[in-house]
Amino acid sequence: MLTAGYEFYRGTYPGDKITAAEWPVLSRDAAACLEELTLGRTACQMALCAVAEEYKAEREEGAGVVASESVGSWSRTYAQTASPAQKRRDAAWMWLGTTGLLYRGGESLCGRIP
Repeated sequence: MLTAGYEFYRGTYPGDKITAAEWPVLSRDAAACLEELTLGRTACQMALCAVAEEYKAEREEGAGVVASESVGSWSRTYAQTASPAQKRRDAAWMWLGTTGLLYRGGESLCGRIP
């Protein structure tokens, strides 16, 4: 399974959204996601970092992005955004889109490869 150290994330990527304490879990989850997306083929560390940042954003956003709130007769409306899985695929696509690693035969899950 692909791995990337926190030093790679901070220096080469260069990321600043994930702390050193958060990195082990988020990078593990990102590596598992890339294994699934690429059918176990080797991916790149840059894609791992991008997907790890998507996992962090998912955990911080919780239910989603609030579009509006009211106080009287309380209500809350969430903005329609791409699904978490779609956001992770988009993050991976940025680094792996032209490599063929995301191709699964037939129609692509990412919806970008004919």
